[in-house]
Amino acid sequence: MSKNISKRQDTDFVWTKDLSNEPTTLIVYYQGEQGFASLVAGSSLVGNKEPVCKIFSKLHQVDPMNSIPMPTYPEWKMHEVRNEDGRRYFILRLSHAYIPSPEQTKSWLYNYPVIRDIIMELNDYGLDELIYITSHIMQDFLYSEQPQIPENELLVYDYLEPEDTELQLTNGEVIDDLELILPAPSWIVCNIFNNFCLKSIRGNWLVMCANNKNTYLNTNEADRLLEYFYDVHGLAHDKKYYNEMMGAIKHAEHMGDFWR
Repeated sequence: MSKNISKRQDTDFVWTKDLSNEPTTLIVYYQGEQGFASLVAGSSLVGNKEPVCKIFSKLHQVDPMNSIPMPTYPEWKMHEVRNEDGRRYFILRLSHAYIPSPEQTKSWLYNYPVIRDIIMELNDYGLDELIYITSHIMQDFLYSEQPQIPENELLVYDYLEPEDTELQLTNGEVIDDLELILPAPSWIVCNIFNNFCLKSIRGNWLVMCANNKNTYLNTNEADRLLEYFYDVHGLAHDKKYYNEMMGAIKHAEHMGDFWR
């Protein structure tokens, strides 16, 4: 395995293979969202492939304690897949991120430098499109009424046109005229891509599924994301890996800690 190490301002990139500069889409998701829909969808697009890049930063939120065997890893991992037309997709799994909470008020401070460095690094590899997948985890927010997304639909928002006042579902329906709250790191990734991508941007998409807090595993929502990737982007998922991931999460529901 060849290895190439490059460094940006706050981030180190360990590339495990030589890659060309060609038109490329970056898919990003945060693995820790309630319901695990984006985790199931994003990881099933990859399957058991080895990462092409491991991303390290002193700004990563890393637990000082670990365990063996099978220790957790501090880096973010990025994989490479191709759609049915041969277009390259990088899939970046955010295994940890600074998200808003009463104890965490520095989300921008720690997320911005790393995401900026990632976009700047991928400019050298032809990045021209972003897809951030997430679930509507604020759907039942107590302090502000939120638009509702049905479990069999997606909200696909064009972040290139952030002044667009319509929130439209994949079935063409415009949902309630309400402001939708976006927690970090979703909007941070989309904003930084808009500003730091050097190519002519093909698309900057925030793709959001519903979120069902009544179930530990949001299976229908994950399936809808995978359907979107196949229908719109020509990306098929690894069905065997999908079934294994579903089984692991369901088992973890009764064990108390999915990540160990």
